[in-house]
Amino acid sequence: MKTARKVEEDMSKLAVDNSVEISSTKHFHAYFGKSPSFEHPYSLLGKDIYIKRAVVPGRPIMIGRSSTSITMKLPYFKPITEYKAWRNIAKVALYGKPSGSGVAVSLNNTDYEGTGVQQPQGHIVHVSGLIQNETYVFAAGGYTHEGICVNGIGDTCSNVLTLLPLSLHQLSGYLAEIAFKLGHFTIAK
Repeated sequence: MKTARKVEEDMSKLAVDNSVEISSTKHFHAYFGKSPSFEHPYSLLGKDIYIKRAVVPGRPIMIGRSSTSITMKLPYFKPITEYKAWRNIAKVALYGKPSGSGVAVSLNNTDYEGTGVQQPQGHIVHVSGLIQNETYVFAAGGYTHEGICVNGIGDTCSNVLTLLPLSLHQLSGYLAEIAFKLGHFTIAK
């Protein structure tokens, strides 16, 4: 029971931390070339004053998944480095691999379509060609205008399992069950 509660707390913390980025994705449509990076107020996320300085890029955020693909949002990155030429990040690339092999994600993990391609910061990347019911991990690397990877690869995201999305009825049932367990009876109705 303690483990289940901890997992629920971790997931709710993750959802709150990434709520702005997740809500910004409703403005994304690949067909029209529309990106949340250009929509107000989400365009403010890419402003220098709102990006936290870090040694390596943050974790990419999972936006959606299917049985053979995953959609991820690239992090914004403002590096802490002693080289002034490396302080301006032009592009970010996503890297991924199957999890559980005991080795962290590296710059060589570009086996799947959509990985290893340098994109603008905050861009949404669709990774396809994945195996069903397999768990994957992803990380990002920031690049300068000259193509230099700054401070290596960033933190890996949580394990992502490739599954078909759940139906709305099933999701509302899970929500009601968890709300009841946590004592939020008005939500559980």
